[in-house]
Amino acid sequence: MSFSVKILKYSLLKYSVSKTELKKISRNLLKLALPSMVENSLQMLFGMVDTAFLGHLSWQAMSGAGLANQLIFVFQVVIVAASVGVNVIVSNATGVNNRRKASRSLWNGVLLCLLWSAVLAILAPFSRNFLKIFGHVDETVLQHAVTYLKTILLGMSSMSLMAVLGAALRGSGDTKTPMFATGLANLLNIFLDYAMIFGKFGFPRMEVFGAAFATVVSRFVGVLVLFVAVSKNPYLSERIRKAIKPSLEDLRDIIYVGLPAAGENFMFSCGLLVFASILLVSGPMAYAGHRIGINIESLSFMPGWGISVAVTTLAGQYNGRRELEKVSTVARQGFLLAALIQVSAGAFIFLFPEIMIRLFTNQVEIVEIAKIPVRLVGLFQIFLALESSMNGVLRATGNTTFSMIVSAIAMWAVRLPLAYLFSVKLKLGLLGAWMGMMSDMSFRSVMKLLFYMSGAWERTAQKVSSSVRRVEGSDLS
Repeated sequence: MSFSVKILKYSLLKYSVSKTELKKISRNLLKLALPSMVENSLQMLFGMVDTAFLGHLSWQAMSGAGLANQLIFVFQVVIVAASVGVNVIVSNATGVNNRRKASRSLWNGVLLCLLWSAVLAILAPFSRNFLKIFGHVDETVLQHAVTYLKTILLGMSSMSLMAVLGAALRGSGDTKTPMFATGLANLLNIFLDYAMIFGKFGFPRMEVFGAAFATVVSRFVGVLVLFVAVSKNPYLSERIRKAIKPSLEDLRDIIYVGLPAAGENFMFSCGLLVFASILLVSGPMAYAGHRIGINIESLSFMPGWGISVAVTTLAGQYNGRRELEKVSTVARQGFLLAALIQVSAGAFIFLFPEIMIRLFTNQVEIVEIAKIPVRLVGLFQIFLALESSMNGVLRATGNTTFSMIVSAIAMWAVRLPLAYLFSVKLKLGLLGAWMGMMSDMSFRSVMKLLFYMSGAWERTAQKVSSSVRRVEGSDLS
């Protein structure tokens, strides 16, 4: 089939199913997406609540936690591999009612995460050494970063278990339980953050340590809720005693899909470390403004992430049944839904940036600095919407290697060189750095769209669907 014909086949402007089927897909997508949107909003609140409370404590505390989070993103590499791999395998296995494969994938993902969490706990005492990667860091900011990073690393098992258990439940089609678990954990985190940071309700004043410790404790509560849900899930509790045993075959399938996604996350996160170093040249105030911009960007991306999760789940189930026309329809409807929501949100962010910024700080100078990145976030929402739908369908079909390559090129050949040129050489400061960042975002989304439209994703999609059919005991009728 020629490239031009495939572009016509996989255009986001057309659909190739009946109107009745289109309505069904749209309804199911929205049903999965709404809880995922809420869950993502609540997930982002974990970091944002810390940022908001610490921002009102001092800008140094907020910046220290921000630096620590940059490294935490790097350390999540194995967690990302496990959660993405489990999500994709479970969704495809659910599509063909292969309960044994879904259960085994989940518990092998859990094992992988627990082993990695143990490694990170051992590395926690060396947090200061890791943070030396940043240059031009204020000593007070560095002290806060060390405290936050060490505490989170010691409790990383809470984050990893929430990630993989939630991924499995979403893959099975249950997006409501992860939403509920994350909501409960967030309510507890908000209370504990306020109590532990400022010393309220009988708690001692623990400041930055209190913010990190509250996050760890709250996530463990979420883990308990998810464990209960998994034990009752018909797709994930199948033969639990056998499924919980280590399996090289299942680990291989998880890693096949999840490792490129982890590589993408790792290279992107390493790039963010360099990006942060470029920003620190502009001064600590500029970095504080950048952190606020990043949090608002994350806030604006919440609908897109939720839709991306829904696209991965639904497209994965259709891919398991090898119904590629329905996979492409899910991608189309996911983009239209994301674009509608995010462009509307972008207009509000662009027109009223100060409303968002003052959630994180009341310091006048930082408010003015942060308006630059926040307005840019509002302008580029259409690209965020496009990437969310493309990420969803590419992950559902196992095409994580292409995403990794594109993200690496976008970060290291687009964002960082342009950010350095505009910010340092042309002395545009924070504006220049974010011009590089927006160029990266546009490049990534367009390249993933072109790959999807070419139809080159079909071969890997078939490999993934085959992997969930080869386990004895599946019901393929």
